[in-house]
Amino acid sequence: METRTAIKGAHMNATANIEIRNGKPSDHQSIVSVMPDWWGGRDLSSSVLKIFFIHFADTTYVAEIGDDLIGFLVGFLSQSDKDVGYIHFMGVHPEYRRAGVGRRLYQRFYDGCAANDRPIVKSCTSPINKLSIAFHLRMGFEIEPGDGIVDGVPVTMDFLRANDPKVLFRKELRKK
Repeated sequence: METRTAIKGAHMNATANIEIRNGKPSDHQSIVSVMPDWWGGRDLSSSVLKIFFIHFADTTYVAEIGDDLIGFLVGFLSQSDKDVGYIHFMGVHPEYRRAGVGRRLYQRFYDGCAANDRPIVKSCTSPINKLSIAFHLRMGFEIEPGDGIVDGVPVTMDFLRANDPKVLFRKELRKK
């Protein structure tokens, strides 16, 4: 019987075979179907609408090894702020976390932002999502000041709706 470490090592070696491609409408159902498992029973699938895969396919990415979904990123170029690319949602299969999948998805999005002269990338997460906060900080994002504090982290209290605090992130891309 293999140990968890051996399994994780095998997954990390397999990441050399990752294909990252643009999302398409037919990807939507397979992505929302894995979300409760990937988030430990939390069903966040209502945050990832099919319309992203239709109208923002150029900034939505799917990571696969063979036919296996191992990650996705849903992003868009802001219509209101011509300097900003926004990462709306990203997920990585739990067995592939810390194997560079998220970093590669974010880098693909950064490349798209740079190609479209978008020097700023923004994102947000829930203050209870400590893994996401740590990931964003490792990726070089700064936490934007908010109007409240939750668990010692600055938040914007009613960012998307009432009583729904979010940690807001900002990263300035380096000019090449």
